[in-house]
Amino acid sequence: MIVNLRYCIFFVLLEFYGVGFASGYNPVTQQAQTNLTAQGFNPGVLNGLVNSDTFAAIYAFQEKSGLPKSGKLDVATLQKLAITLSEETTPAVENWQSLSTQADIDLLIKDAYADYVAYAPGVNLNIPGQAILTAMNQSADAFGSRRLGQPMHTIHGYKMMSNCLKNPYANIHWSDLTLHYYCQMSLPRDCYTSALLGELSGGVKLSRTNAYVGCANGELAKSAKFAWVIKNQALVFQYVMFAQTHAFNHMQEQAIINTFYGVEHPNDPVECRLKRPRRANDPLDGSHCLTNKVMLEQLVGIGI
Repeated sequence: MIVNLRYCIFFVLLEFYGVGFASGYNPVTQQAQTNLTAQGFNPGVLNGLVNSDTFAAIYAFQEKSGLPKSGKLDVATLQKLAITLSEETTPAVENWQSLSTQADIDLLIKDAYADYVAYAPGVNLNIPGQAILTAMNQSADAFGSRRLGQPMHTIHGYKMMSNCLKNPYANIHWSDLTLHYYCQMSLPRDCYTSALLGELSGGVKLSRTNAYVGCANGELAKSAKFAWVIKNQALVFQYVMFAQTHAFNHMQEQAIINTFYGVEHPNDPVECRLKRPRRANDPLDGSHCLTNKVMLEQLVGIGI
């Protein structure tokens, strides 16, 4: 009853104010910006925040679609943009697209932009969800990063994973899927983490791609541990880590993460708090399992 009441109130507020006027980064706003871009409108930078360009694009879309012209992402506008907020249960994870080949990934890297803007490579990527979920389960079993009560849980592994998610000083710009995948690999990511922080190259912070190359080729310290990644999930690692910031389809992204943690009802804040650990800038109200959540801190675009 509490959950249903909460969501009745949510949709009333959504209809009145519109998603786009939430007080922070909202992935549904960003998804709407992406879909508007795909239909020929210009919402500005795809950053999950409504600005004058986004407002104008929404208004123009509503006018063309015969919707009431408010410039707000109300329920009717989101439905017309093919965006659904229904998350009573976690949908089944599937390979919404095939896992990219090494050649595809190399091409994505070659054409990457410095900021997350309209038409950047990887915008609104469909995800090879089952392949990524399988990789997450494999590494969680190997390094004990599952929560207490689950098979293969270890205190050290879970602590490493949860502390990584809670780190407020790094990686706030990474997508949810990127960060959850990365954080539950407590051991093999050590070389990669150190390279990103500049600890292996005289204080120079390496890009995600250069860090990967250095660790994969054995050119950096701690590379021996990274060999597990190369042997077991090199393509998945590159795909998840190199895609443009917030490029992934947000609904698919949350389905993968919730399935990994065993969250069956994302709109139940009690279950969400109990099963899924928060990242540093997740909301505090138990809504961090939802696609439509307002983050505490803006997630900014950054290159690879």
